Amino acid sequence: MRETIGRILVEQNSDPILEALTVTEVRVSSDLNHARVFLMCRRPLEGEPELGTAENLRYAEGIAQKFLAPQIHLKRTPKLHFEIDDTEERAERIDRLLESVKEDWQDAERDSER
Repeated sequence: MRETIGRILVEQNSDPILEALTVTEVRVSSDLNHARVFLMCRRPLEGEPELGTAENLRYAEGIAQKFLAPQIHLKRTPKLHFEIDDTEERAERIDRLLESVKEDWQDAERDSER
């Protein structure tokens, strides 16, 4: 389903909003009624509006929902719920925090050696 939704967003349209989205994960409920689709959104180019807004995600949900049903072979087509995947940003934040702690630790070691 992840690959199918990804193809829909990129290949079956020429909308820059949809082309800016990359599907990273899809979690389908056990009853197949709902699917949480996690997306990464490329950073906007200079002067370009924000692409990963709630309004744009709802728009992308509608497009993907429309094209998904005929392309998958499930008992029912889940209702798509798009969410921005912030894993990369959280990982970068943790890296910065760890680097800061490391620098503080090294400063404290240098101060204790004096």
